[in-house]
Amino acid sequence: DPARGQTADERERIKQYRRAVKLAADGKFTESFSHLDHLGVVVTCGVGEQAEKLADEYVQLAGKNVSAVVVSQTWDEVRRVNEQVRAKLKAKGLLGVNDVTVQTLEKLDLTNAQKRNERFYPPDAVIVFNQKVRNADAGAKGKLGLIVKTGVLVEVNGRFVTVANKLLGKITVCRPQETRVAENDRLHLKANYRLKHGGRATNGELVTVKSISADGKIKLGDGQVLDADYREFVPGYAVTSYGSQGKTVDYVLFSDSTVKAATSAEQWYVSISRGRRGIRIFTPDKEQLRENIIRSG
Repeated sequence: DPARGQTADERERIKQYRRAVKLAADGKFTESFSHLDHLGVVVTCGVGEQAEKLADEYVQLAGKNVSAVVVSQTWDEVRRVNEQVRAKLKAKGLLGVNDVTVQTLEKLDLTNAQKRNERFYPPDAVIVFNQKVRNADAGAKGKLGLIVKTGVLVEVNGRFVTVANKLLGKITVCRPQETRVAENDRLHLKANYRLKHGGRATNGELVTVKSISADGKIKLGDGQVLDADYREFVPGYAVTSYGSQGKTVDYVLFSDSTVKAATSAEQWYVSISRGRRGIRIFTPDKEQLRENIIRSG
């Protein structure tokens, strides 16, 4: 939105950015890339320094009190960038001094067929019920008991609940991990949940931490409070292209992983259209990226 520009020059740059997004929307992907390249927002850097450069750019924007998100193409890259960004924000004093370590649940994207195979379950897997199944309410947590012909037996509070094969979409298999959280941290919520005070956590939402209470509740910048038993979230500085859908921020930082299979015309359009005021693209190989984005997903 050019009206968000603070100077005539910035308003013109935003107008040109919008032009590049419009070209992509019209299927003119090569022209879209060339337009952004002409604006000087395509940065060539080595694979080894890419995460650090992204983190430096994010911190610079955070220091100006504007919103930003890094769009990465693979989950490994998302984790790496999240770690880099958080460490630099911490070093700059832009996060709270005191970290609180909480046990969170990382969602494993298993198909229903994989849920019927024990080898896809980590030894410490936690099974979360997304919807009520028999005596297990939505939000209930359990562990794998046994896989039988008719479904999956989940142990919940000492009792077994049979999740029929046709209902496997109602459970999510997660891996427990430790996550550090501090004031001003950015979180990416990974599950829908009706909060006890009446609000609602929405899968895919990006939220900002305001404070963490002694009983484990996390108060957010918008006034919502995540219950102590809601732990399906990850750091929210970097997201995948799929995860960025529906998000709008001031600046989008696009990270090219050089993985050909992860790059397509559709992914390019979604990624570059997230920003209101600007974009920066980091790639190890500018010409290869240009070739990859003209492919149809």
